[in-house]
Amino acid sequence: MGQIVEIAYANLLSPMILFFLMGIVAVLVNSDLKVPTAFYTGYTMIILFTIGIKGGVELRNVSFLEMLPTIVAALILSVGMLFISYLIVAKIFRFSIIDSWAIAAHYGSVSAVTFIAGLAFLEKIGVFYEAYMSAILVVMEGPAIILAIIFYKMYAQKHGGDVSNPNSSLKHVIKEAFFGKSIFLLLGGIFIGFVAHADGLTKIKPLFGDLFYGLLCIFLLHMGMIATQSIKKIEKLKITSFMFAFILPVIGGTIGIFIGSVIGLSMGGAFILAILTGSASYIAAPAAVEQAIPKANSGIYLGSALGLTLSFNLVFGIPYFYWVATLFY
Repeated sequence: MGQIVEIAYANLLSPMILFFLMGIVAVLVNSDLKVPTAFYTGYTMIILFTIGIKGGVELRNVSFLEMLPTIVAALILSVGMLFISYLIVAKIFRFSIIDSWAIAAHYGSVSAVTFIAGLAFLEKIGVFYEAYMSAILVVMEGPAIILAIIFYKMYAQKHGGDVSNPNSSLKHVIKEAFFGKSIFLLLGGIFIGFVAHADGLTKIKPLFGDLFYGLLCIFLLHMGMIATQSIKKIEKLKITSFMFAFILPVIGGTIGIFIGSVIGLSMGGAFILAILTGSASYIAAPAAVEQAIPKANSGIYLGSALGLTLSFNLVFGIPYFYWVATLFY
């Protein structure tokens, strides 16, 4: 127990988490602090491109066969978390079938922000991790979203629901899940990092490298504000109805560590796999679900994924996942 408290304490004092907490406080005290939309869009692009480029550079030294066990495990974990989330939300917390599939889509997918914070945590403490984990982030983003919407459509057709909205077509959903903003930027960055000449990458390093952590802190300040605003939207509902937002990360993260150790990942790699399995999407999933499952309550799935789970993972989940990883290695 002393070890996990020490890890949590170190995590809380990191600049990223302090910026995130500052964003929470800004909303709680009704500060007029705002991040301009154009600035938010700009630094989000830089952050995602930077992750992708770094991963692409490292992929040059990794064979596909070396990555294959992790890719297979990632797909299994993503689909597994989809069904675990659905069963817990629908059967234990008694949400409607429609809201349950919408929520499950988010928790079967992944959070790029939590992933970034996890990488920064490992680099801060000097722990090695497999550099191709950026590619695993991309692999885990879309499958659960697609499957959740397919199961919703089967349910809606069986019960005479309206699925005639052209934006809810499977083609449109696949486009949102696999080619939405975050995935497109990550894939683009990976491609650039993989094929670009080393001297060219050196020239763009001041923007896509040196500024990364400073921009990430501003990004997390903004995320703290948005997360708190999301929580306020669901404050009229009983907090006990949203305990799944804390339970699912613990379940997913613990399973992720176990699977990571079984397939031979390093401790850092298993920790990152836990970060991905225990997180919830709040970019790709909401965009797809809003179009494909319009009857789902956006306050519930966005408030839980962004307001509760993201906050929980950044403050408590990261040290918990790392502590569990130390028990397996």
